[in-house]
Amino acid sequence: MVDDNEKIRLLRKLLSKAGSVKVEDCDDPEFKSWKNLVERTFVKIFGENSTEFSHFKDLYFFYPAMIFTEDSDYSADHLHAFRRDFKLLKDAINQYIEDLEEEADFNGQRVPVPVDNNPANAAIASKVFISHASSDADIVEELVELLESMGLDSNQIFCSSFEGYGIELGDDFLEAIRKELQGEPLVLFVLSKNFYESPVCLCEMGAAWVLSKNHIPILIPPMDYSDIKGVIPLSQGLKINESLKLNLLKEKIESLFGIQSSMSSSTWERKRDRAVARIGKNISEKLHEKL
Repeated sequence: MVDDNEKIRLLRKLLSKAGSVKVEDCDDPEFKSWKNLVERTFVKIFGENSTEFSHFKDLYFFYPAMIFTEDSDYSADHLHAFRRDFKLLKDAINQYIEDLEEEADFNGQRVPVPVDNNPANAAIASKVFISHASSDADIVEELVELLESMGLDSNQIFCSSFEGYGIELGDDFLEAIRKELQGEPLVLFVLSKNFYESPVCLCEMGAAWVLSKNHIPILIPPMDYSDIKGVIPLSQGLKINESLKLNLLKEKIESLFGIQSSMSSSTWERKRDRAVARIGKNISEKLHEKL
């Protein structure tokens, strides 16, 4: 019989292995290998007649079209179905872990997070570089807190507006920016009208585009995707108050930095939703001030 500690270890292993799935296709060998591992693990710890195993078997990871013709093309539907079911399965595994951890807490047996020494899960990015307008610092501060909730340490975040996250007193600004963009940083462009009115921000944007490979635009409403200008129009981004997109950002951060999160999905969502509420209030207040 598998005890709760071993169940948690095996479920965490599934989440760790999910990071190896890079191609969003149910026929991809890496995905099929991971799915088979999930099936074997669920049978081992829950049993073939369990609700957990039944829910797993109900997931298709592709669009089950009723009729196929010679010129049928369900590519977009297949992709949507894969992403939906892949996320549902990972969320379910997280929930099972959370339930088992609560049981372990109740019994006075807190389960430690295992150290992952697999080189395949090593960090890809060196740090997060946040490019933003200083007048948006109050909103960016919420972003910094969200990044730390995702598992980043303060020394992995460069943000010039805040002491301890930016440039030391007396340092040359441009030289410090150049140094921070070396290595493999993930650059977050926090875009607003203030950003595009700042020559320093536009200079940072150009430098970051040349010196780094990973970029994500984050929009502060009322700015919309159609308003993005400059060198990053083709990058996929998000609005800073979009909860579901923040979940995708969290997954991206965990993947790039090799983070194996011990935070339950419900805890993360509480932190996320509180930050989004504060951000929304801040944006509304600023818009009201301009009226």
